[in-house]
Amino acid sequence: MDIKKIREDTPCGNIYMNHASTSVPPLPVTEAAQEYYRMIMKYGATSRQAEEMTACICGRAVQNMAEFLHADAEEIMFVPNGTVGIDMAARGLRFKKGQNILLDSMSFVSNAAPWIEAAGLYGLEIRYIPAVLPGYLDLEELEHLIDENTALISVTHAANSLGVLQEVEKIGELAQKYGIPYLVDAAGTMGAVSLDVKKIGCDFLTASGRKYLRGPSGTGILYVKKEMTEKLKGYVPAWNSGNWDYQRNEFTFHGDIRKLEFGEKNFPGIFGLSKAVEYIGEIGGMQDVEARIRKLTCYLFEKLKVIKGVRIIGPEDASCRCGTLGFVMAGKMCGEIAAYLNQNGVGMMGHHFFCPGVTELFGIEGTARLSVHYWNTEEEIDLVTELLENMQGESYGET
Repeated sequence: MDIKKIREDTPCGNIYMNHASTSVPPLPVTEAAQEYYRMIMKYGATSRQAEEMTACICGRAVQNMAEFLHADAEEIMFVPNGTVGIDMAARGLRFKKGQNILLDSMSFVSNAAPWIEAAGLYGLEIRYIPAVLPGYLDLEELEHLIDENTALISVTHAANSLGVLQEVEKIGELAQKYGIPYLVDAAGTMGAVSLDVKKIGCDFLTASGRKYLRGPSGTGILYVKKEMTEKLKGYVPAWNSGNWDYQRNEFTFHGDIRKLEFGEKNFPGIFGLSKAVEYIGEIGGMQDVEARIRKLTCYLFEKLKVIKGVRIIGPEDASCRCGTLGFVMAGKMCGEIAAYLNQNGVGMMGHHFFCPGVTELFGIEGTARLSVHYWNTEEEIDLVTELLENMQGESYGET
């Protein structure tokens, strides 16, 4: 992996370690998004040339994403963000009163709110899958929660405040064993770890494009297993989601994944997202990306754990994370740590990250979060941890 060339593609002026929120797209991605606007300026948005080029690039984008996830092209839908993808699944499933949903207790709010709303609409029960220290879902208890009325299992691949990878393939085996639809929120892992929907065994997978994949903001994907697509209700009656019979005054949704379309697409975003997938291949592929992120995560872990007063939240084994580390520091609020680092040119965050199950499990108010990517360097990590040492030294009156 040519880090020098990659850094040239990423002219970021700060030390940036907030990829779990929004990463920095490389220049080829921004150029791909701009390509759409250059095209419509040249030909006009509804010209034959522009429509043919748009259809070609969007078709390639679907194929790129399908190959990236080991899915089929007819199982991929581009969405504005991962939240919308989850909402599509929640509104599409045909629930019955008295059924229950098993929900990851460490989820971000976006993987909770759509199911809570569905529970209110259809008379469902939400059952939270408990987590145990040092930050894993309790799979034995998950199996105990399953009964004949379980309609869905929904989990987050890695909580955004921890970065701890959950055992999604084992959960997939349980879902298949009992014939239960299964959704994985991969917002924090797509682009950081290899994803294979067939190995995971999920019926749905959602993710945002702007995080570790380094795509444009306002982009995301929803994978729906073909057999599941046929069972879903349509999402929004629109010109591209079904057929309108004017004479009979009827609208019928398509039978395939097009039933989830909802009008105009974010073509510049799709152009850029497709290039983000291609860019990973150009710099070495997901295996190299994953190995580089794991190496930097372990390096950051070792540097953080020796700082006086720092407590890293989650497992001691840094290799089980997707690039994200959450920590607390004695005598400092997480927002105070973030403000100090931000003022010193480090992009990161300190927050509860809308994951109340995480803060409750560890007995904390929130975490200071550093999330590294393949284009970060050991030298940047050294500078960040030196800043933290200086900050803590000031607290202890050291000079």
